[in-house]
This record gives sequence, structure tokens and C-alpha cells, in this order.
Amino acid sequence: MDLISLAREIGFAIQNDDDYIDYKVTEQNVECDHELQEIIEKFNLKKVEINHEISKETPDTEKIDKLNEEIGSLYREMVSNETMKAYNESKEKFARKLQAVSFIINKSAEGQDPYNIEIEEDNCTGSCATCGGCN
Repeated sequence: MDLISLAREIGFAIQNDDDYIDYKVTEQNVECDHELQEIIEKFNLKKVEINHEISKETPDTEKIDKLNEEIGSLYREMVSNETMKAYNESKEKFARKLQAVSFIINKSAEGQDPYNIEIEEDNCTGSCATCGGCN
């Protein structure tokens, strides 16, 4: 079997993985949560508004401060929403699994035995820059 066929099998396995399915379900839940969508829309509009104000030749610092407060409040409201919390948790869990798969493939391509590559999930900082598997 060639590598491209194996990659397609990995892709199929990924899409049938419980963590992937959970991630996609929680993503759909975010899209269906009308209250959360309103918060996200307001948040995005405030970001556009602040960017517009900042880009002016003479920005109104009081308005920028007020917009920053509003953006912060909307952000806190958004991330404290239970639907968003579930989504972020499932997204992070799936991303860690995908990172482990990538780590194994990369280390295998470097010549390591794929069956003896240890995954140390607890050492992940969440930043690809600090990951030994990417650099």
C-alpha cells in the first residue's frame, strides 16, 4: 500500500474518531446557540469599530478605552458560555490528538521507530513554537 492511500485511511480514521466527532458536534452546537451567536456578532462588530477608530488620523482615546471595555466584557461573556466552553474543550482535546499523530509521522520520517515514539501530552504548551515535534 502506498503512502497516499495510507494517508487517506488516516483521514478516514480521524473523521471517525470519537474526539473528532465530539469536536464537530460541539462546533454545531455553537452555531445553533442563538444567544452565543449574538454575543459573537456583537464582539466582532466592536472589534471592527475599534480597528476603525484606531486607524483614524486622530483616534479618540476615550472611545477606544470604552470599546476595549465592551470587547473585554463581551469576550468574558462569550468564553463563560457553557456551549463555548464545551466547544473549546473538545477542540483542544482533538487538536492534542492530531498533534500526537503529526508528531509520530514527523519522528517516523526522521527515522525513529514509530512503535517506540513516546507522546508526552502533559508537556504541550499549546504553542507550536515550543513543540519538539514541529521544529
